[in-house]
Amino acid sequence: MLTDYAASDSPPPSQVKSAEPLCFLSGDAADRVLSSLPAVTYECAHDFTLTFVSSNMAELIGLKPEGLLGNRLLWQDRLGADDWLRLRDRMDRLRRGESGSLTHRVINDLGLPIRVAHAFRKSSSGPGEVFQGCLFPLSADFCPEGVESGVISQFVHKIGNHLQLMNLLIGTLKREMNTVREVQALEETVDRAADFARAFLHYTQVSRPVTAVDLGEILRAVAHSNAPLFSDQHVSFQSLVEESVKGAFITGDSLLLELALNAVLQNAREATKSGDRVIFRADPCAPGAGGASVRIAIADTGCGMEKEFVHRAMLPFTTSKRDRDGLGLSLAVRIVETHGGRLAIASEKNRGTEVEIILPLAGKTECAER
Repeated sequence: MLTDYAASDSPPPSQVKSAEPLCFLSGDAADRVLSSLPAVTYECAHDFTLTFVSSNMAELIGLKPEGLLGNRLLWQDRLGADDWLRLRDRMDRLRRGESGSLTHRVINDLGLPIRVAHAFRKSSSGPGEVFQGCLFPLSADFCPEGVESGVISQFVHKIGNHLQLMNLLIGTLKREMNTVREVQALEETVDRAADFARAFLHYTQVSRPVTAVDLGEILRAVAHSNAPLFSDQHVSFQSLVEESVKGAFITGDSLLLELALNAVLQNAREATKSGDRVIFRADPCAPGAGGASVRIAIADTGCGMEKEFVHRAMLPFTTSKRDRDGLGLSLAVRIVETHGGRLAIASEKNRGTEVEIILPLAGKTECAER
């Protein structure tokens, strides 16, 4: 999610000045000065075509600057859809000479999200206008956003529905003490309310991991525990974890990672039927400027999702199933992001869904740790 970094339109003076050298330096002199700063500086045309970017982008963010010049790939391909729309709206609304700032994530060459503080302003350049700005990578100590008040209110509403049903069932029991059906329904409702409260507790208390864990062991454990569940549904389940991933270590929490992967696989089970298939794959990504990473993919041939529902599927309390509360996938997203990774969904109605998770490996450079 992309959020305001400052309450006012103007960022701190130090942020504005970091973009000013673009106005009076050029060539090697500009690159030497700008590359010594702890931020990536850039300039782009009014249509967001990148015309300049400092060479320290590879070191600080993990993106090769030469592949970005002359196009809009920095914004359209390296920001999430929501981030890009909000950033474009914010910059479009600036008048000449005005400044703004936001925090958001940039996807580096490894496919990993790097959180940045972004300061920018609209300036004059001959007959037209340009945007000048700088991207400050935020350290690993920068905490993820807390749970929004809207999410909490939705939780209260959901749990209230369960409690209301319990009250109705209790009233029925008081009138008909010999009714077994209502007793069973009450037990099921209480169990669901407890499970939902437990899931929300996991969602709100995800902490930043600090321990090195064996990702290969986690993947094997998850595949082993889920295989019988798919077999019971007569769904083909195939685990393709490459040998090079086995023994790979990441900085994380094994229990939380298992929870995230199990949530994604549960979604796959619920979306498939007898005769469908699910492939659980893991392979190393090609090393890049930010270090090494692993790609985990869970693909199914199930019912799939409507295009407009794909993004919403990662939001809390979003579900197309009447007997589900919609926290599983959003919990997986939250866990993956606290591990410095990224979760993305591709789906097509009646064709299936693929969930891709990219996680950074331990022993990487400072850039990837951010």
